[in-house]
Amino acid sequence: MKKGKVIILGGNARSGKTTLSMQLVKKGFNRISFDNLYEVVEDVLKIKIDELPKSQQFKFFESFVDKAIEEAENYGINSVIDMYDFLPQDIEKLKNKNKVQCYFLAYPSCDTHQIKHNLKTYSIPSDWIAQVDVEYFNECVVRFDKRNKLLVKQCEKYNHRLIDTSYGENRNLILKELLNEILKKEYELTQKKLSIIDA
Repeated sequence: MKKGKVIILGGNARSGKTTLSMQLVKKGFNRISFDNLYEVVEDVLKIKIDELPKSQQFKFFESFVDKAIEEAENYGINSVIDMYDFLPQDIEKLKNKNKVQCYFLAYPSCDTHQIKHNLKTYSIPSDWIAQVDVEYFNECVVRFDKRNKLLVKQCEKYNHRLIDTSYGENRNLILKELLNEILKKEYELTQKKLSIIDA
């Protein structure tokens, strides 16, 4: 049985993490969404995860990463973990960081005006960003801009891959190329293992 792989998609909000992870699901990957997990935990257990100590939040994250690695190694299951809260500096703390492939998605080439335009243009009515008031929307734009700058800085510092995404067809093409890269790596890894067995 071939080993599975664990992909971590981090980065900024509205950068294409969910879109890419759902494309990987169609290719047989198991998806772990930390946004969904947080919602369930907070709704059922009435615990605000953001209010927990950072060390506990990290343990929660690492336990899911370790479980995904265990299933990849023992059962050949491919998993994609998409998350917003954790940064390149957090990935560096994972004890099994060498067993995952991590990509950070952001849009650092966009200024606040472009971010605002893109959010208004490409959000659909069911998106949370389309349902907030003007004041909170503007706060999000500023926060997303700061997040872009932080991701660039940390990806450079810790040598993590940063994928610069944008909206519309250009973003879709970028995500398609990354999807193909991830799937190609999986194929090449399988072929390498098969050649070792044949030898």
